[in-house]
Amino acid sequence: MIAAYSIDANAQIRSRHLYFHIDFAAGNIYTASYPSFLTYGLNELTHSNIFESAFEYSVFNGDLGNDKINMRNYNIAGFTANELFQNLHPSVKIGYQSNTLSNFNYGVYAAAEYQHNHFKSRFEGSDIHHKNTLNRALFGGSLFAVIGNMEKPFRVMFEGGIRYSMCVGYKGPLAIGKEDIDNGISSHWAIKVSTSKGLQDFGVYFDINHFDLLKSENDKLNNWAAGLMWTVTPGQRKNRQNVYY
Repeated sequence: MIAAYSIDANAQIRSRHLYFHIDFAAGNIYTASYPSFLTYGLNELTHSNIFESAFEYSVFNGDLGNDKINMRNYNIAGFTANELFQNLHPSVKIGYQSNTLSNFNYGVYAAAEYQHNHFKSRFEGSDIHHKNTLNRALFGGSLFAVIGNMEKPFRVMFEGGIRYSMCVGYKGPLAIGKEDIDNGISSHWAIKVSTSKGLQDFGVYFDINHFDLLKSENDKLNNWAAGLMWTVTPGQRKNRQNVYY
């Protein structure tokens, strides 16, 4: 019995300090909202708030030499395939969190992400919009700080980190293929609030590229994204003795 108690106590300590999140972001309000029912069910099933949803708006701008290009997203409230699947961004994060009883906690995690961007481009003076599809894999990590006791319902989390972005595919008029798309560093910044309500871990984030996506010296293509994230856990309102946040 003593051995079993010791094993259980060690397991609780390990889980208490484990940071683990699976996130899904989308650039269409319906594609971002509907998975919330799935993440809600998974969070209730696992008695945690591991799974998170987000709406992400991605912005591209640039030019090809002297040719100015106008770029924009598809309709974020549309129902066509191009509109529903214009931006998809799943990610997995795993790491360590201090999780003490003080009013300040900290942690670090490694992240693996996949970024699918679907947007339109139009050369200045033309009425024709061209479809662009860009796929990237991102690997990196973040540091975070938490203000507020981990055993209390209200906490604020600040997060910052870097990712290495690698192009795995491109189709469109801005480049011949993925060999013309460069790899480089992007940064990730976030702030979110945990409460005792059913809508937990509500916040915003920004992902910013710090390099030119096009390898050609005369061509420019930049990208950044802003997101609104949330975790739905109404069944856990009365129990915020959280291991995860």
